[in-house]
Amino acid sequence: MKYFMRLSIMGLGVLLAAEICSIAQTITAALQGQVTDPSGALIQGAKVTARNKATDFTRSAVAVLGQYNLEGIPAGDYVITVQATGFATQEREIRLQVGQVGALSFSLTVGQASETVVVQGRSELLEPTRTQVSDVITQQQIQDLPVNGREFINFALLSPGVQVGDTTSGSTDVIVEPVTKLAFNGQNIHFNFIAVDGADDISTASGIQRGTPPPEAVQEFRVINTDYSVEFGRATAGIVNIITKSGTNDLHGALYDYLRNDAMDAHSALAAPGFTTLRQNQFGAALGGPVKKDKTFFFMNYEGQRRAESPIYNSIVLANIAAINNVKANVFGLPPENLGVLRTGNLDNGFLRFDQNINSRNYVYVRYFINDGRLTNQSPLNNGFDLPSAFKNNYIRDQSLAGALDTTMSSTWLNDLRLQYAHRTFDFPVVSTQPHLEVSNTFAVGVNRGNPDIYREARFELVNNLTHIAGSHTLNFGGNFDRVSTYESFPLFYPFEADFANLAAFLGTDGAAPGPDPFVLFFQRFSTTTNPLFTEGTLAGGTAIYQGGPVPQAIRNQSAATLDHTYDGLYVQDRWRATSRLTLNGGVRWEFETWPSRVLNTNWRDFDPRFGLAYDLGTSRNVVLRAGFGLFHGAVASPLLMCQAPSCGGLSTYPGRSFEDGLNAGTGLFTFASAPFINYVALNALLKRAQYPNGDTTDGVALGCPDGTLASCGFLQDATIVRFTQNYKNPYSIQASASLEFQPFKDATLNITGMHLRGVHLGSFYNVNQPNPSDTVAVHDSAGGTVCKDVYFNFPASGFASPPAPCSPYPAAFAIPNTPHINAIPGFRDPQYSVFFEAAAKWDSVYDGLLVNFNKRLSHNVSYEISYTYSHSIDDGPNPSFVLIPQDSSGGNFRSERANSADDVRHRFVGNATFTSPTGWNPGLRNFALSFIVNLQSPQFFTKYAGFDANGDVFGNNDRVGGEPRNTFRGDSLQTVDLRLARAFQIREKARMELMAEAFNVANRVNVRYFNTNYGAADFCGPDPGAPGCLGAPHLYKEGSPNPFYGTPSSVNNPRQIQLAIRLSF
Repeated sequence: MKYFMRLSIMGLGVLLAAEICSIAQTITAALQGQVTDPSGALIQGAKVTARNKATDFTRSAVAVLGQYNLEGIPAGDYVITVQATGFATQEREIRLQVGQVGALSFSLTVGQASETVVVQGRSELLEPTRTQVSDVITQQQIQDLPVNGREFINFALLSPGVQVGDTTSGSTDVIVEPVTKLAFNGQNIHFNFIAVDGADDISTASGIQRGTPPPEAVQEFRVINTDYSVEFGRATAGIVNIITKSGTNDLHGALYDYLRNDAMDAHSALAAPGFTTLRQNQFGAALGGPVKKDKTFFFMNYEGQRRAESPIYNSIVLANIAAINNVKANVFGLPPENLGVLRTGNLDNGFLRFDQNINSRNYVYVRYFINDGRLTNQSPLNNGFDLPSAFKNNYIRDQSLAGALDTTMSSTWLNDLRLQYAHRTFDFPVVSTQPHLEVSNTFAVGVNRGNPDIYREARFELVNNLTHIAGSHTLNFGGNFDRVSTYESFPLFYPFEADFANLAAFLGTDGAAPGPDPFVLFFQRFSTTTNPLFTEGTLAGGTAIYQGGPVPQAIRNQSAATLDHTYDGLYVQDRWRATSRLTLNGGVRWEFETWPSRVLNTNWRDFDPRFGLAYDLGTSRNVVLRAGFGLFHGAVASPLLMCQAPSCGGLSTYPGRSFEDGLNAGTGLFTFASAPFINYVALNALLKRAQYPNGDTTDGVALGCPDGTLASCGFLQDATIVRFTQNYKNPYSIQASASLEFQPFKDATLNITGMHLRGVHLGSFYNVNQPNPSDTVAVHDSAGGTVCKDVYFNFPASGFASPPAPCSPYPAAFAIPNTPHINAIPGFRDPQYSVFFEAAAKWDSVYDGLLVNFNKRLSHNVSYEISYTYSHSIDDGPNPSFVLIPQDSSGGNFRSERANSADDVRHRFVGNATFTSPTGWNPGLRNFALSFIVNLQSPQFFTKYAGFDANGDVFGNNDRVGGEPRNTFRGDSLQTVDLRLARAFQIREKARMELMAEAFNVANRVNVRYFNTNYGAADFCGPDPGAPGCLGAPHLYKEGSPNPFYGTPSSVNNPRQIQLAIRLSF
């Protein structure tokens, strides 16, 4: 800890002493151009002034050799005034957007300075000096387009190269945040960066964005696919750069209410019969204006939500709920599931901002945001996977206090300082302490083991930007310092977990045992003064805890730990206007993270060179060419690292692997596995007597187990869920792009971009205690091709004197026999462990995409935008948030896992448009606005699972059927149309009322999100009718699966839903 504190103090001191810290996100705009006389000659010494029309904020520059450069201008509408001796003053208007480097040149006429020439018309649509690939979502789009749930970040999906990220059906993120998870350029959802007013909005514990302000408080945001400016850091994929509203010289306000009720809606295909409730009310008020005109401004916003809805469930659950409840009540002795529970989401958000024009050289703002959420019966896994006993309640309090000071030190030096203190409490208690019983990749009941019970995160952030204008060069120097402290409680396998191969094993009808037979059990034990070595034989509290509510506070405390670290970065950059047509960007960024000495080493060599160019061809179509190349380091994806100390990290490093970190867990995790009958007995001992296998002498003696305990009839050893290597590398991407942008006609732009991204040192983890293969067997892929596949069966224990010949057919006898004394566990590399998952940065990805964006701004009562993406994403299975172990990881053979990524979407089309009725129409038809969003997306692909431990390595959740690669199950295409119809009524001169009706998924198309992909057999039944699971089973539709639920939906997107709203504004 002393080492960590020294590094933190040293880093902060360097940044403050040097005064060259810089923001990681540009939240202002810039304006450049030329000033010429009527002959085209450059005018020396012209004064150029930008005045914000709403706040009277001004910034001036003097044209040097006829070139002017205005930096650090807040986004908004401006009047640009140019004055020069001997020439008439000229004025033009321009709208500057967040992150924009605008270009506006002036040709002055001879005359008196007292004469003013106002040039009519709007500014150019193109940004001829911009080198990044990005798209701005304007305030008008946020106000006019239909957005489901008023989650404005969904508007990022209007841009090319952006989609909803996939977390893989049946798996879970370590923390499920109630936000839209974005995937940029085919990359994982944890590799993005989201900023609000330049302040970091990413949760270290979850790796994705925290809550963002309501739409009413957002001015606009820029969606960045790639940016060759080194001011941007900590993102290997995409960036969303959000700026909030400020007050103006005019007093403005709004009152609004949005209503939903299931009486207007269609019903979900996966709703429980008779339970289709949806009630939602989102309401709020906003007020902004001057405290002192031209000087001090305020803006405030409150928004609340009250929501209740019926959950959806896997189609397998809906078809078998009576049988599931019968087993739970009469075999397990657990309360039955009530599918009629309501999921509620009550939120209160507050936003307050003050802006102050101190003087012509200093501008400051301070803003505070709070998000307070009370959500009940939330699904901690993918929606549709959990039954109600697995739900969790979620109490969120997210607060951020941020401020900035912009200083113009001289005509060529500007400084921009930003600070943030943020605190987040994410309380995620279970609704029931029933044990976690999971049917592999299908559904789960009881305590969810993939999410912490609570985390708290405190963040201090210091960012600053120093800019120097030197003629045609704009130099930036900078860096950032973030210190984050995370407390987390993670009772991972409390009270215990049992995993079943399929529904029949859960119901006890598979014939392998007299009743339900899991293939593995996990449990968590806690160190006490009377039992410090985790050897207790009985679950503390007995079976009574299975009927309880939240996890006891004592268990929470024993499963908790705190981890501190910092994010740091420095950069230098030159933006050079080489000619009036050519702009070059070049620079280097240095990123590093510091951790306590026992955790991760700091990677001091993460340097990111980047280069970009923009060339204005100057044709009648205003053609601009852009290109760039760069390296982009990201932060360590730390959700699982946060779990290591509370629960996941095990009690020691793996023998012989001294390069693993020293962050031991405070609790012990254990695995028990054996033949089906023994597992059946062990499950009953836990359910009926709360006895662990090592404490179960009753069954152990009766079955003749070697040492008299049930544990000796199976395999009971430590389980390490994640242990990081201490030299864990930060992920980075290599990005290159080339684009062409032009104006096909007035008020419209077309941008065509070719994008390449390679992800390197991506994080995931694998079982270093994987058994050595005992043999290979011949299996098949879905096309009938033969593949030789490793297996890990302990052949003598399975009743075989010796294994069959290598790559011989997979015989039905390989199914573990139903014999009470057989231990068919393979020979692990180190017998003191069952599984030992080591986190490393060994994975990579490749993305190639064609991104097309056509944008027509509002004119003649019509505006529209079309985005199209054609892309292909390949990876070898990186997943920094959950155990998704490669099947062929023996010897670290990850290349055999290379396949289409889970976020591979070949075609994605998104169109949006707004039509307003002309003012010349009949009065009854005026003031109408019709807008829509069309979303068309080609299918994603999923993995076909065997549905049990088909290769004999104990870990059965990831076994694929036959020799099939990852992600070959073709999912469903996405097709939605959302509509919005609004009518405005003028109440007074400056007040109006707007009535709105919105419909989401108008056609009520069933868009399947996830599928049941458990095939139900070890090999494809077509080419191998004798494979386990195939004999005597009906071979049904998709690829002859013996599982009648293979290919059925496990989760769907929303059906048609209608929303009515009223808004009063002044």
